[in-house]
Amino acid sequence: MSEVVLEVLNPRGVLEDPRRRGLFAPRPADLNGKKICVMALWSDSEAFFATITQMLKEKYPAVEFVYAESMHSPFAQDKTAEVAAMCDAWLDGVKSCTTGGRMDAAARLEMLGKPGVSVCTDAVLMLKKLQSDFNGVPTCRVVSVPATDYIAAKMDPEKMKAVAAAAFDDIVRALTEPLTKEEQEVSDFIVDESPLKFTGATYSEAYEKFQQYCADNAMGDGMPVVPPTREAVEWMLTGTTYPRDKVIGIMEPKRGIATVEKIAINAVMAGARPEYLPVIIAMVEAITDERFNQYHVVNEILPVFFISGPIVEEIGLNNGSGYLAPGYRANATIGRALLMCMINIGWRDMRYYSSPGGPGQIAAYANYVIPENQKESPWPSYAVSCGFGPDESVVTVCETLSVMRGPAETLFMETYEQRLEKMRQIFSQHTNVFSHFGMPPHGNPGARHMIAMHPSLARQLADAGFTRESFIQWLHDANTIDWDKMTEEEREEFKRNVREGRVSEFMRRFSLDDCRPGLLMEPFSDIKHVALMVAGTGAGATLVFSTSMGSTVLGAKDGKPLPFMQKVIRGAALTKAGR
Repeated sequence: MSEVVLEVLNPRGVLEDPRRRGLFAPRPADLNGKKICVMALWSDSEAFFATITQMLKEKYPAVEFVYAESMHSPFAQDKTAEVAAMCDAWLDGVKSCTTGGRMDAAARLEMLGKPGVSVCTDAVLMLKKLQSDFNGVPTCRVVSVPATDYIAAKMDPEKMKAVAAAAFDDIVRALTEPLTKEEQEVSDFIVDESPLKFTGATYSEAYEKFQQYCADNAMGDGMPVVPPTREAVEWMLTGTTYPRDKVIGIMEPKRGIATVEKIAINAVMAGARPEYLPVIIAMVEAITDERFNQYHVVNEILPVFFISGPIVEEIGLNNGSGYLAPGYRANATIGRALLMCMINIGWRDMRYYSSPGGPGQIAAYANYVIPENQKESPWPSYAVSCGFGPDESVVTVCETLSVMRGPAETLFMETYEQRLEKMRQIFSQHTNVFSHFGMPPHGNPGARHMIAMHPSLARQLADAGFTRESFIQWLHDANTIDWDKMTEEEREEFKRNVREGRVSEFMRRFSLDDCRPGLLMEPFSDIKHVALMVAGTGAGATLVFSTSMGSTVLGAKDGKPLPFMQKVIRGAALTKAGR
């Protein structure tokens, strides 16, 4: 019996910059007389390093310490040159469970010839190593501490002493032991794009080998994938007029090059049809725009996509009952195709980039893809409200930190006034999105909200005289504390509420010192920072997706961030919409 050969095209992306280098700066054998820069991430890290520096001082009496701000935050500026100029070695950490920014201070300091050690919990050890790798130095030294021990001691400096003491010897060795050959000699990250072949006595055997290969090499989402044979990929490419080698963008975290063909290969693996391909391409184009914080959405922070325009109906996207549920090929595979592109083109290893240290989110399998129900909307389409033409189909995307359920029809008998109040409360300073970061006291330009409103609530609002824009303005005004616009009576009432402890904000109570000109707390600073689109059925529910810092804020040009990232769907070959 002849063997069956299953040949598939390679879904992996070639890296924009495959260069890698090893460590080269000599490690100091003796820390006496050396100046070590300590970069503590949070207050718990400060407690951890307080013990480490004390123990280092006892072991090396002539060691000195200087301190610099951690560069872990997405907002951090690259100050590695300044740090390198002030020290002989460095300590950085403690990364416990968060995403942070793409830049790796460890890799950049090593490139500047300054040796050091990063500290993290074991829950994110591989994530930290991968971060150093895609910053060009894969062998940066990292010491890990048990996540349970460290995080249980986060708010208790006394307990943190024991956690730090247990890691002390490992930190000293990482600071002082000579470099190994493996640490110094590394290879560039070269991708072999050759087709992959799987053989078996039967097709089932070859097919299973392909599935296992994808699982073993982190090339899937854990569910079976469709083999991207040459014939299947050619069929997928019939959905677009774009040339196969057209570069759509660069995908994080490793910055793989997303060509139309690579996107098509991954769309096949996700089970998509050719007429969906222009939508998938537009989604990739949106998140790879340099003004979009793509690194966040390839970690645990999910993107939310609104799809507005005639292509929704033409390709059969479900915009009614269960639009986020299983059962609809277009909805499920379009979102899954984007995930497959992240996994294979961007080299997003889901074992580590699904939720750093956390449980993950089931919605990550297909992302949040929300199609507009324009037929039942009382307002113009969302795309038209943003200035696009009625024949244009548009993808809108932003990351979300919080998903909140607004008014719903099932098991609820609410008056219109009660529904308004429920919507208002979602945008108050006490709800989920602001429970950690709080509302800034001088305006809130970074906040973004995306409202997927079911048609019956939209109809009630329209019947009451609200336009899309006037309702968003009402949400703002009903939740804003603006001292400068208060009447004297309102100011006195506000101060009375402060004295009685009825006005609170993230982890603190307001004091009378806050009651002064300039006090401005608002859920968002511009009505354009709220996307409101009608989706679902009249018997459905309203969902609100919120983030305290929108995906377009960090990449703003000239200090003027876009409200949301939007791309017109183009290049369609099989549909009238999206051409």
